[in-house]
Amino acid sequence: MKKGIIFLVMTMLAIMALTACGSKNNSTNTTVTPGTATLSTNLYHPCGGEVTLGQYKGLKYTMESAEVTEEDIQNQIKLLLKKYPNYARDDAHTDMTVKEGDVVNIDYVGKVAGVAFDRGTATDQYLDIANNSYIPGFASALVGKTMGTTFDIDVTFPESYPNNPELAGVDAVFTITLNHFGKALDTIDDAYVAKYAYTVATTVDGLKTYFRDRLKETKAEEVDEKMWDALIGMVIDNSEFKTILQEDVDYYYDLSTATLRQYAASAGMTEEELYNYYYGNDEMTYAEFVQKCREQAERSVKEFMVLQAIVKAENITFTADEYAKAAEEYRLAVGASTIEAMENNYGKEYIEYCVLNDKALDLIHDSAEITQP
Repeated sequence: MKKGIIFLVMTMLAIMALTACGSKNNSTNTTVTPGTATLSTNLYHPCGGEVTLGQYKGLKYTMESAEVTEEDIQNQIKLLLKKYPNYARDDAHTDMTVKEGDVVNIDYVGKVAGVAFDRGTATDQYLDIANNSYIPGFASALVGKTMGTTFDIDVTFPESYPNNPELAGVDAVFTITLNHFGKALDTIDDAYVAKYAYTVATTVDGLKTYFRDRLKETKAEEVDEKMWDALIGMVIDNSEFKTILQEDVDYYYDLSTATLRQYAASAGMTEEELYNYYYGNDEMTYAEFVQKCREQAERSVKEFMVLQAIVKAENITFTADEYAKAAEEYRLAVGASTIEAMENNYGKEYIEYCVLNDKALDLIHDSAEITQP
């Protein structure tokens, strides 16, 4: 059972998921000096500021149900469709001119200096004009063209092009054939599953079974995580924060975006360019992403402040045996070879801080009135 507070700010292709401490399944492995991309292995960052604790004992909470429903399975299918739309031919489309918002089926051949390049040729490809991952200028060049025609477009690959660095900044010509209009379906069939989810299932029924089995394993844990998050959220809401130091908020913001900066620097891109490259078609813009990280960073500071205030108010300490037991759980969670290796990697002060936090969380939980669904 996962216990503690997880400061999970955002996920970026699974390379950006960073977790700060206060959890027995902590997985943080990087931290940064605020405003830089310089990493440090010692994660402990004591926050300043001043807080007056409110009620933190006797809280009331009703657990959510961990039952896997048909709605849960359909939500998984929706997520799959969002990542891999199920396109089909749209014969009802009567306007033969391509417009913004259209989905088109195309064949294309890309050439540099008259020579076709690797992975630059494809047939029977659906492309959403408004939401696509093609290089800049590719999709927009199709707007205004007539369905059924073949034509050339001139494009220039981005100066930073991680998919194929040899093409970075290179001019290319694509010969494109517009085959027909398409539409995104909100349902899936066996053919779709066999194409996009073949590693886990080849039929719709098989995919649903896979989702149900996986959700059974994860939903109970998610419900448990929500409980811990809600309890500490109540403590935060009940407390008065007289001062919150900006330097502490900056620290946690930098912690959450450290890997983004690293990968952007490696690719020779700005953080915004890298974010947009991978997530430019998602609902959250880069500005919204930054704001979300800032909000979560402030929440992380508040969590630190109230938990440490409880530790002080309750005079919470730990014995050598308690430390050894907790540290072994942390070691298993992060995959360290020994407790000593983990201490060297994360800093013993950080591990001690996590032990105290978990004991404060235990106090909040054990005194709470928790109702089962």
